[in-house]
Amino acid sequence: MTKLKLLAVGKSSKHNYYIFPKEQVFFKLARQLLDGLGFEKHDYSAFGIPIDKKWGEPIPNKEENIKNYIDSRYSFKNKEYYVDIIFGKEKIFLMIHTEKDEQQKLARLIKRLR
Repeated sequence: MTKLKLLAVGKSSKHNYYIFPKEQVFFKLARQLLDGLGFEKHDYSAFGIPIDKKWGEPIPNKEENIKNYIDSRYSFKNKEYYVDIIFGKEKIFLMIHTEKDEQQKLARLIKRLR
């Protein structure tokens, strides 16, 4: 499994953020993270995946170039988590908001992915 370096972390009881370098592997790791947080597959399966213009469906086994994601924000929400992913020029900012203290669970999940 490809790992991604963690550049910075900020934590409180209901808000956590993580900063990663902008690397192509992030798309795969973000989809794994969202799956680990209990998101439905249809909520995240096309994240970073190009869409077929004719059929409007994700193209399997392809990813968009992460360098094309600049100054853009993507949000995902389920019953327990609100996740924001913000792409900068050289870094990716991942913010996870919860209604209850989930620091230990999030730390274990992020550790497995990076």
